[in-house]
Amino acid sequence: MTTFYDYKNDQQEYSLTVSQFAKLCGTTRDTLRHYYEQEILMPRVDESNGYHYYSASQISSFFFISTMRQAGCSIPEIRDLIHNSSREAIERLTNSKILEMQRELYRINKKISALHLGMWILGEFGGHKKGSLFLQTMPEISISKTPIKNKDFAHHTADIAEDISEHLKKAVDKDSLSIFPTGVTISYEDLVKKHYVYNNIISLSFLPADNIDTFPSEGRFALCCHQDNLSKDIEKTYLKILSYIKKNRLKACSDLYVISLINLYDKEKEHTYFKYLFIYVEPED
Repeated sequence: MTTFYDYKNDQQEYSLTVSQFAKLCGTTRDTLRHYYEQEILMPRVDESNGYHYYSASQISSFFFISTMRQAGCSIPEIRDLIHNSSREAIERLTNSKILEMQRELYRINKKISALHLGMWILGEFGGHKKGSLFLQTMPEISISKTPIKNKDFAHHTADIAEDISEHLKKAVDKDSLSIFPTGVTISYEDLVKKHYVYNNIISLSFLPADNIDTFPSEGRFALCCHQDNLSKDIEKTYLKILSYIKKNRLKACSDLYVISLINLYDKEKEHTYFKYLFIYVEPED
C-alpha cells in the first residue's frame, strides 16, 4: 500500500500543487484541506511559503481513503487505521466493511427483485380478461410462509392480523425474506370442501430459495386468474378453478395462492385492490 507519511525533504517527488493533485483525483481543494487537517493525507509543506505539494504516489492513498469513506468508515477510524494499525488490522477492518456492503447489496437486490416480481404480476392483468382462467408458465420464484395459528377461523384479513404482523416482522428481521408481494394461501383440500379459510401468510420472491426460510415453488405451470375487490362473489372463482382442473384432467400441486398486489384509489376516492390467484398444476398420470 502507498505510504501516507509526509516526505518533506523529497521536493522532487512531492511536486504537485494542490490544484494539480485535486484535478488528478477528481476532488476539491476543500476536501484535500480537510484530509490534511485530519492528518490522513499529508502533503509536503514548503517551509518558505507554506505551500502544499503532493506526490503522484499519493493518488492511490486518496482513493483508499475515499473508498473507506464510502464503505462507512469515519474520519477518526481512518486516521487510527493509518497511524496506529498493522497490515493485519487494516485487512480485518476492510473485510468487515466488505461484508457490510455485501449485506447491503443483498438487501438492495431483494427490493429490486420484489418490485420486478410485483410488476410482472401487474403486467399479467393487461393480458387477460378479469375473472377468466388461463394456464401460465410461471417464472422461478421462491416462497416464504408463516402458518396461520387459528386456521379454522381465518376467513377474512381482519381474522389474521396478528399472523400478518408476525410474518412481516420475520421478513424485516431476515435478509433472505421478502415483504412484497404478499398474500395468503388456501389449501386445496379446503378448497374442495368449500371451506374457504386461509392457512398461510406468504411472500414471493425472484431471489433463489435458501431452503431454510424460503422454498422453491411447487411447479412451473399454474392455473391463474386475476380480479379486484369489486368482484363480490369470490366463491364463484374458486368453483371455476376446481371445475377447470377436473374438466382438463389436471392435478393440483399446491395450495391456492391469493396475492393482494396493490391498493389504488380512483378520482372519486373509491378504494380497490388487485388480486392475483394461482395454483400450480400438472397433467394427471
